[in-house]
Amino acid sequence: MKIVPKYVLSHFLPIFFLANLGFVGIYLVVDFFERVDRMLEHHLGFREIYLYFLCKIPAILTQGIPMAAIIAAIIALGIMKRNRELIAMETAGINPVYYVVPIAMAGLFFAVFHFCLAEYVVRPLNQKLYDTWSVKIEGKKAPLWMNPENIWYREKDTIYQIALYDRQNKEMRLASIFFMGSDFHLVRRIDAQSITWTPQGWVARNGLIVSFHNGKTSEQWFTREKLDLKISPSDFKAGEILPHNLGWLDLYRYTHKIEGEGFSATPYEVDLNMRFALPIATFILTLLGILVALRQGLHGGIAAGVGMSLVLAFAFLAVSNIGSSLASAGTLPPFLGVWAGNMIFGGLFFYFWVT
Repeated sequence: MKIVPKYVLSHFLPIFFLANLGFVGIYLVVDFFERVDRMLEHHLGFREIYLYFLCKIPAILTQGIPMAAIIAAIIALGIMKRNRELIAMETAGINPVYYVVPIAMAGLFFAVFHFCLAEYVVRPLNQKLYDTWSVKIEGKKAPLWMNPENIWYREKDTIYQIALYDRQNKEMRLASIFFMGSDFHLVRRIDAQSITWTPQGWVARNGLIVSFHNGKTSEQWFTREKLDLKISPSDFKAGEILPHNLGWLDLYRYTHKIEGEGFSATPYEVDLNMRFALPIATFILTLLGILVALRQGLHGGIAAGVGMSLVLAFAFLAVSNIGSSLASAGTLPPFLGVWAGNMIFGGLFFYFWVT
């Protein structure tokens, strides 16, 4: 590595790691005092509490990396500019590319690291966090079994087989319900194109009811039938998290499969786009940090640089969250909504860089 890039990175990297350390520390302290009382109330031991917060660190890092990148870029170049080191380099005929590109490449590296951390570390740990908090503390139920292609759920003497559960519309699609007797023999079966939650309860549409009694079978076709089921949409919340725990390639295949079957895949398309948009945000915020630092005055203070970086980071997150919410609600296409922050701030960087 040449002297100038190495020298620039010797300023950038310590600030980046220190910013991440501070972010993780503050987050853990706040989260600890918010949750520890409920954990102790439910008699969780020291080891379970310790492992819960330890498993949460990678997820916190994925939130802190973009903010740390812009803070480190602004402060590192700001210090060098205040010390007139950048002026000295330019006077010596050193192209600005030599001290800008190393930080940009570091931002790109941390974007790739962000993606890998989220996919291969955070996602497997999410289930452990869910089991500790949602199941042990909040008392939520876990589904009987689920894979990306099918949902199986059991509630006492009733078994549900659902091709797709639409959480947004609270609707089971292509569902079969098996009612079992005391000896676990099938007494009734309902097959429906859809079963939707309404204020009056579950309503099935376009299906068949098959009853079994004394060796005889009776069938009843229906277009609309009110069902007296013992479950509610909240019972399926445990299953909603599982598709989001899939790897990006499996989620991509799952999304296209349910689209091909005519179902809405909007929540999964939003999730899939966010998996790439958030890491790319690290790179874009690094570029914005470089731009802000180079346009700062000679005596721009470190505090002002930190303040500017935080304002830009929060503005970026606000735009991204609003776009993602609109995409989840179906107001914007998933790609446009999720990537809105990247496109807007990337466009701002390009505009101010060339002008």
